[in-house]
Amino acid sequence: MSVILSYNGAFVVTRENGDMKGTYDGFYIFDTRFLRGVRLKLNHHSVLIGAAQEGPRKAYSHFSIGDRAVLLRKREIRDDWTYREEFQLYNTSREIIELRIEYTFKVPIEDVFEVRKFGGEKIKRRVKRSFKEESEYLYLGKDKIERNLKLRTNLRREKNMLFAEVTLEPLQKEIFYVEFSPRISRDRLDVFLTEKSLNLPNVVSTNMTWLDRVFERAVEDLVALTAYTNHGMVPFAGIPYYACPFGRDSIITSWFLLPYYPQYAQGTLRFFAKIQGKKFDPLNEEEPGKIPHEFRFGELSHAKRIPFAPYYGTVDATPLYIILASEYLQWSGDKDLIEKLKPNLTAAVEWILRKLEEGGGYIRYKAGMLANQGWKDSKEGIPTEKGLPTKHPIALVEVQGYAYKALRDAALLELTFLDSKMLEREAKKLKKRFNKDFWTGNFYALALDGENNPSKVVSSNVGHLLFTGIAKYEKEISERLFEEDMFSGWGIRTLSSKEEAYNPFSYHNGSIWPHDNAIIALGLSLRREKEKVRILSEAVLKAAKLLPNAQLPELYSGLDSEYPLLCPRANAPQAWSAASVFAFLTALLGLRVDEKLIVDPSLPEGIRITTRVIFRGKSHWIKAKDKEVVRLEGRIF
Repeated sequence: MSVILSYNGAFVVTRENGDMKGTYDGFYIFDTRFLRGVRLKLNHHSVLIGAAQEGPRKAYSHFSIGDRAVLLRKREIRDDWTYREEFQLYNTSREIIELRIEYTFKVPIEDVFEVRKFGGEKIKRRVKRSFKEESEYLYLGKDKIERNLKLRTNLRREKNMLFAEVTLEPLQKEIFYVEFSPRISRDRLDVFLTEKSLNLPNVVSTNMTWLDRVFERAVEDLVALTAYTNHGMVPFAGIPYYACPFGRDSIITSWFLLPYYPQYAQGTLRFFAKIQGKKFDPLNEEEPGKIPHEFRFGELSHAKRIPFAPYYGTVDATPLYIILASEYLQWSGDKDLIEKLKPNLTAAVEWILRKLEEGGGYIRYKAGMLANQGWKDSKEGIPTEKGLPTKHPIALVEVQGYAYKALRDAALLELTFLDSKMLEREAKKLKKRFNKDFWTGNFYALALDGENNPSKVVSSNVGHLLFTGIAKYEKEISERLFEEDMFSGWGIRTLSSKEEAYNPFSYHNGSIWPHDNAIIALGLSLRREKEKVRILSEAVLKAAKLLPNAQLPELYSGLDSEYPLLCPRANAPQAWSAASVFAFLTALLGLRVDEKLIVDPSLPEGIRITTRVIFRGKSHWIKAKDKEVVRLEGRIF
């Protein structure tokens, strides 16, 4: 079983005993594995008798050494990204004990994509070693960026082995430590991580211990995945494979957290403005105004061996960026930031208009490095009724909804330098043709193929339309999503169980994704579908209650089982899954902004919730029970 520690862009993957034996085990930051192959060895037989984790940054392993001594192995990531291991040896007997401790390790300074064996790229490196007062491992990459690792310890050193021989008197204690501090030169980077201490208070309390733990775990996961960049706070997507800024994931996570932690939206808007597309480049799929899919800090990306610094292969991040700016303005009233971002927002809207024109009235994508470029981006994620992949170029149902809302928000709030009336006209035209071409008679198609043939499978994607306002048949959407083939006891499936492509353990074709359900819940809340909001929120939150560590992973099985079952490939922690807990709270409280802060709750029976939201720069404490609400300062309505 793996143990994951994470803080401000750095993360560590070990076994329960603290060793790094697994393929992906190691100490990572800046998309680089600095440390791997760690092994602790004693000259006496030892047994792991306990393991625990304290928040996202600390872990402990407890060993019995024979019957005369114990070892406590403590691991943590510190504020400055230093990974520290501490070995506390205790003689529990009345006899003298002779102990030898050996600690071996490797310093590969290798790119995370090499660890994942992505694209077959591999670099032959020569890592230099400097043994002075502090040992240091030095490497100048193919991208001309220096990546170094400093070692500090009170153990003796022999190449890549550290050791100590100690005589422990009866009941005596001895402590040894080793610290690894990574460094990267930043002079060639426009965006980079910065050292900063993160304090993210939990602003939710309830009358249910299990529900309190779900929110506490969500905050722990968010802390684990929050990185400070030189442009502000940005949530990374997930660990271990997606520990970097992802356009779609970071934006949706920041949107979910907006009423409670608006600093995420601020940082995310600034960060992606800095790396927004400026030119046409088929290699990394960059286009003017386009918001990237992901940004990597690793050597392969910055040496242009792979196109991930950044990579732009997504069609939904750009309209979602505009939507986040709109929501941020309405909640915060921060016109200064929006004014600074106006050139970026204008470019993003121009990208939408250009793609609508190029796509015959719809935003479409062709197969690039990713076969699919919406949130269901797996190869099999957009099937037809026959279970086959939809043919490119593909127009996704939810992306047209995002584009509609982005155009309307840009017009109504004057987010751009473009003519607002023109944007409203384009939005209306999009809505009219969308309801003509995507409506199949009883539901909306998942997608249109290159010849405008609809994929008539029933999918959760359609539920995203509810928050956008594009759909003419909103009632039909909400009712269909809660039929037995779509709604399991633990949430709405990504794909109907009646479809040919259905597999409840697949990545996108029948599993349940918390963030997907949270978006649907927010849309239902806007429609005042209070009972459905309650049913859906309760289902996913109770899944979190039963899942390991009260944690919502990236996805879980779509089976209607007595217990929510995990899917093997799911990332945990995952930012938008953790943030989903707060989106469900927003939906249950009926929070919305219409010049004023409006609260219209409908909580599950017996649940009482107190929370803090930030509206127009001021904290508002809200206490709610059932359909009643009491605000601790002033009036709400």
